[in-house]
Amino acid sequence: MANSTFAREDAMSDDALTLDEVRKMAAEIGMTDLSDEHLQQLLRATRAARARRAALPIDNLTPADEPAHVFRLGLE
Repeated sequence: MANSTFAREDAMSDDALTLDEVRKMAAEIGMTDLSDEHLQQLLRATRAARARRAALPIDNLTPADEPAHVFRLGLE
């Protein structure tokens, strides 16, 4: 239950996410030349991603529920 509570609190705090905070997040990963339009897009995308993550039912997940990413090499 604690996980879903945390997720809801995280989602609610996304409304308070500001353009300056997004600018700082972008700068931390080397994205320093973004225009204000790009920063607005990043802000919207970050809010959407966090809202989707917060909506996932995680109370009963186990490590076995994690998606497996399988990569195969060709025969060449």
